[in-house]
Amino acid sequence: MTETPDGTDADSAEARSDASPSNVDSTGASLSSVEQSDADRSGAESDGVEWADVLEMVAAVAPSWSVERIRQSDGGTDEVAFLTVTTPDGLREVVLKAFSGDGVPAAVARSEPRVLELLSRETEIPVPEVIGFVDQHPDLPAPFFLAERLPGEDGSGRFPDLSPAALETVFADAGTHLAALHERRSFDRFGRVGVEDGDLAVVGDQFGPRKQWTDWLLADAEDTLDGLAGGRFDDLVGPLRNYVRDAIPALDGPETASLVHWDYRLGNILVDPETGETTGVLDWADLVAGDPVYNLVTVEDHNVNWQTRDVVLRERLRGALLDAYAERRTDGLPTDAERRGGDRSAEFRERKRVYHLCNRLNAMACLPDWYADADEAVREERAAEHRMFVRSYLE
Repeated sequence: MTETPDGTDADSAEARSDASPSNVDSTGASLSSVEQSDADRSGAESDGVEWADVLEMVAAVAPSWSVERIRQSDGGTDEVAFLTVTTPDGLREVVLKAFSGDGVPAAVARSEPRVLELLSRETEIPVPEVIGFVDQHPDLPAPFFLAERLPGEDGSGRFPDLSPAALETVFADAGTHLAALHERRSFDRFGRVGVEDGDLAVVGDQFGPRKQWTDWLLADAEDTLDGLAGGRFDDLVGPLRNYVRDAIPALDGPETASLVHWDYRLGNILVDPETGETTGVLDWADLVAGDPVYNLVTVEDHNVNWQTRDVVLRERLRGALLDAYAERRTDGLPTDAERRGGDRSAEFRERKRVYHLCNRLNAMACLPDWYADADEAVREERAAEHRMFVRSYLE
């Protein structure tokens, strides 16, 4: 599962950066006025959707609204615009998200507004309210949807700025949110979540939908290793391939698949920087039907293990995540006491250990992109860290 960088600081950014509704400080945006000349607006682009298309897309969802200001989001693989609109009830701040087809397949992209509606209706996870969406359109980039803009500040790159207490709140919230997510919907197949016949379903990906979680995970890991072949880590590809072919099928995977937000990370949440309270969880366009434990491991890696070398802080934040999760979903993983010993704890630790390796393979594959602007010495340092980590699996 290939990822792309989070933010601009490569040292704290080993995670994906798909732009999402509200993925910006809701108070700090400097909006550019839509009240340009006709010459400026006709065919004009700002590294994304054309201004004229933005106006038509809003009209397709909310015909009575008029767009006052537009600011195109920077970065990401999807097209996101932050809008000030006039509605019959007054001014409103909203977000328009469109999918070009380059980053996320249309069948998968169509799932995002439906997932947001499901979570808003059935959970207390703070997600944007969906105003409306369009699955297909003959003339406009589609699918696209319009959603409210949530309060809070973009969490990307904020790990070193947040106090330990605030970080603990971030991860306790994450455990609560993921427990609620994993209870919402189950599937009898594993793979990418999209839309079939207007409803959420496993639509598959290049690996196809699988009946066994370990089959899908192994295909994903092998695909990542294929990408590493011939590059900086070529000497490790053969031994690592042998390892995953033995280790992944030996795991006790779940019988049914849960919704997995594998990219739940600081760059995809909005937070209160003083308290650490999560005010918005974003980027629901590329979910996997998979193992909830895999979801917990990706959160640990993206937000803890790759953010700090402070062992004490790592343990504190992992504990906040797992304890909050276990409190809400007791059948999802061992209790704190069980995690310290016993067969269930050993099986849980082994699943986590293999999942940590799968995440590391992704990080190795993405090293050239994440550190494209860094000095070669920095890239070499990261590569050495990756080598040290994976060798512990091969010894």
